[in-house]
Amino acid sequence: MSYRSSSFDGSCRLSRHSQSLPFGSRIPLPNHALGRYKALVFDCYGDWERGIYIALQPLFSQKTCPEPKVVFEHLGQIEAGIQAENKGMLYPYVLELAYQSLAARLRLYYDPDDAKAFARSIGDWPAFADSSAALGRLKALGLKLVILSNVDNKSFSRTRRKLENEWTFDAVYTAEDIGTYKPDLRNFQYALRNLDETFDIQPQEVVCVANSKYHDIIPAHKMGLAAVWIDRQDSIIGIAGQSADADWTFTSMEEFANVMEGVRGMGEVFEE
Repeated sequence: MSYRSSSFDGSCRLSRHSQSLPFGSRIPLPNHALGRYKALVFDCYGDWERGIYIALQPLFSQKTCPEPKVVFEHLGQIEAGIQAENKGMLYPYVLELAYQSLAARLRLYYDPDDAKAFARSIGDWPAFADSSAALGRLKALGLKLVILSNVDNKSFSRTRRKLENEWTFDAVYTAEDIGTYKPDLRNFQYALRNLDETFDIQPQEVVCVANSKYHDIIPAHKMGLAAVWIDRQDSIIGIAGQSADADWTFTSMEEFANVMEGVRGMGEVFEE
């Protein structure tokens, strides 16, 4: 299939293995099918919930604060609503408003200085321990590593310093650049258009690799893209209540990199 950015309408060809299934249901593909991809669109490297938990201590320290699972579920809902209504708002301001709304919803004491500190904490949120090494191994395989993130450029500049270690991302596309937040399909259209124009990589050569089903897996499938779910078993935001299946599931970036090295080492390219 030839893809031209000027005519792309967000309706890439769905793979035959899923065309006849109810939306959200997928028949898992064999691992060797991963050999077809040239670009990996990522948003699965950060242990955001651990960072958020630390940054929300002014709320968690209050005696009437619910358990983290409940707080994260509410925060995810609040954040998604703010992003949908304020598409051009930078992510730190989204978090500041989300903190205020979260405190009100849970009937907890609200301090505006704590909300501002929460908004500034993004760059402090840690990466998963396996992310940097796994990404470096994937880069060494000749794959293009592309970030498609809901954060702003300033915050991600701090995050990427934790990840890039004698290698660099090939492209970084943020919500600030695009003007909308995932799961808006325009974010994926933006990434595909730029992958075509910059690297001559077509949608059927792109796989989405992510932890959030709500922000990444579901919209990637709507775009006709294949998707790898990195199942961080304790994650809540973007996963709770989301039943969509991915084409492949791995429990860590390290496991995914192991499989990709095996597939690329075989020198096989899967064709449907």
